[in-house]
Amino acid sequence: MKILLATYFQIPHVGGVWKYMLQVKQGLEQEGHQVDLFGNGLNRFYIFNGNQEVPKVHFKEMFDHKITPATAPLIAEHPWVRGAETDRYNMELSLAFIGLDQYDIIHAQDVLAAAAIKRIKPERIPLVTSIHASAALTVLDMLKNNKTSSEDPMSSLVWKYYKSMEYLGSSVSDKILLASEWLKEVMVHQFRAPSERIALIPYAIDIPFFHSSMRTVSLNPIAKPTGKTVIISTSRLSYEKGIHVLLNALCRLYVDRQDWECWLVGDGDKRKEYEELCLRMGIQSAVRFLGSREDVPYLLSQAEIFAMPSLMETLSYSVMEAQLAGLPIASSSAGGLKEAVRHNVDGLLSPPGDAHVLYLHLGRLLSDPSFRRRLGDNALAWALKNRSLQTMVKRLTEVYSEQVSLKKQS
Repeated sequence: MKILLATYFQIPHVGGVWKYMLQVKQGLEQEGHQVDLFGNGLNRFYIFNGNQEVPKVHFKEMFDHKITPATAPLIAEHPWVRGAETDRYNMELSLAFIGLDQYDIIHAQDVLAAAAIKRIKPERIPLVTSIHASAALTVLDMLKNNKTSSEDPMSSLVWKYYKSMEYLGSSVSDKILLASEWLKEVMVHQFRAPSERIALIPYAIDIPFFHSSMRTVSLNPIAKPTGKTVIISTSRLSYEKGIHVLLNALCRLYVDRQDWECWLVGDGDKRKEYEELCLRMGIQSAVRFLGSREDVPYLLSQAEIFAMPSLMETLSYSVMEAQLAGLPIASSSAGGLKEAVRHNVDGLLSPPGDAHVLYLHLGRLLSDPSFRRRLGDNALAWALKNRSLQTMVKRLTEVYSEQVSLKKQS
């Protein structure tokens, strides 16, 4: 089959959606399928590593003429919504130009992409959509934490727009793929996604390649501190990832003991704020901001504890990697994390946003090396059994074949 994996969002990117697309492409190509990756290049939409792209400037004059306060007042007068809709239209027109007739299956990676693709794809081609997270709930959380606005988040046009897109993107899809029961509950009950079209396929990873990468030292290695236990967290430095919760927990931990160092691997819009927070709390010597790195598997091999303080999460690739590295996980129970981490079996779960319980869990893992090792061993054994890329790709191709067959019968 020839398959298009398409996202409305930026590619390449440091987040889990891009990792998923790369893993799926790799697994499908190993099975003999042909796979294209399509996404947002900020000033263009394009086929990644291909020779097809459509600059957004081509359509700017048309959008400026069509989207005006007179013709589309709600969209035109709100910059965020106007930007989202303009990019969705850009995606539609770019895909129409590139041509979708060549594909047997189109696999969208978000509801915005699904809504765009449905309008221009040939009816004979099935549309499968993976929903990796709720864009609407992420936006709502951002609005609730916007201290500069007095607007009720639930009355915001931005919230209403993304809420409607959750419904539209899921309702136009022939099949919806989710990675956790938690997200299924959210999509069905909050956004009216059709439950009969949903299939649960947890994320997976190329395990042999990951373990090989753990042994590969980069050209710019990070030196492990002598006599200290390394706590590592790998995620974007954005609000919903809860790094501020982790830093508050570490501040309390630092009062008790200084036999640890925390590595924060990743970048994001909150980095400067978090660095300043460390300075104010006096823990700057114990927390290292490593930025985006290509050697995450190797860094995990140098650590002893993995921290995942997310306030909102579906089913994290970072947790998968930590499990395959044999690390015990001090995690929040947000979203799908409570399905990925088993409390007192391969990790310790704390309520989302609860820095005190996270501090207690980190302290326990630091104080009890044998308990730490037991949880890490359990994590590795579970991941080896449940996170095989081959298993995920097998389930994906079954869904693809089923949908192609159904289209032929209709």
